[in-house]
Amino acid sequence: MGIDLNSAQLLIKTHKDGVLFGRLATLGRQRLLGSRLELVSILRKSGYILPDALAQRLLDPRTEYSEEFFKLLGAQEIVALDVSDFEGAQVLHDMNHPIPDGLISTFDVVLDGGTLEHIFNTSIALRNVAQMLRPNGRFISLTMANNFCGHGFYQFSPELFYRFFSPENGFIMEYCVVWEDVPRSSFYYVPDPDSVRSRINLTSEVGTYMIVQAKRIGEVSLRFVPQQSDYMRQWEAGKPAEFPKHFLLWPKLRSFLKRIPKVQATVVSARKLLRMPTLHSLAEYRRLRIARNSNGFLEPVKDLRVIR
Repeated sequence: MGIDLNSAQLLIKTHKDGVLFGRLATLGRQRLLGSRLELVSILRKSGYILPDALAQRLLDPRTEYSEEFFKLLGAQEIVALDVSDFEGAQVLHDMNHPIPDGLISTFDVVLDGGTLEHIFNTSIALRNVAQMLRPNGRFISLTMANNFCGHGFYQFSPELFYRFFSPENGFIMEYCVVWEDVPRSSFYYVPDPDSVRSRINLTSEVGTYMIVQAKRIGEVSLRFVPQQSDYMRQWEAGKPAEFPKHFLLWPKLRSFLKRIPKVQATVVSARKLLRMPTLHSLAEYRRLRIARNSNGFLEPVKDLRVIR
């Protein structure tokens, strides 16, 4: 768990856009990661005033955690929650279980810097962070999207956050951004799949990260259970989604061809010889991967580039 240079850029943008960090809760104590010289440069270019003493503390490798960075974002009180005190968390609580009453509606920002994917009871953890926020408070999650199998229990989809942090549950999603772990590549805004009336299937060759920000605007419901948006549209319409006829014919043709021994052997041999994925898989990747963005759903974030 920690704040790297890409997370720092996005949190700086959040602060510049007017989010008040005030009383900040972090899920786990957040380490300060990446080049300190580059972080100081980013802060100064972003207009933050860094006295020499503060700059030296940020540059000092003994400054292991991110409190000094959070203070620059306006945090006046920083409370770390964790299941263990091994990193000096101020509040010990297992987020697999409901939070105590003393933590309800007490924070301006709740920041997940890479903890949610390690919590088994995700639904309880999400309800906890929703309850912890004051009215107009923000939940910010820095988490994993693609290609981190084995890192934690889960990898998350934008759909999860758009559906849970919805007006029906007292929230609005302010943005979702994804980025690939490729130097100088783009950050991309991901819209609500319900607003574009389509699944947004993001594929990528490398690790892909995600940040979401949601604002509390009303009462949080402990009984709210989200449903995936495309299924809800089908249920409301009373019929399943329709697919072009060639989508339905191709599986039948492929199944028929597989039953012909000579055809199957030829295909297997060709794949081994060429060492390439099937045309279908290759076409799907070209159509969906973040770098191509051929569906036009993703919009690059202006003036920010990925740092590795």
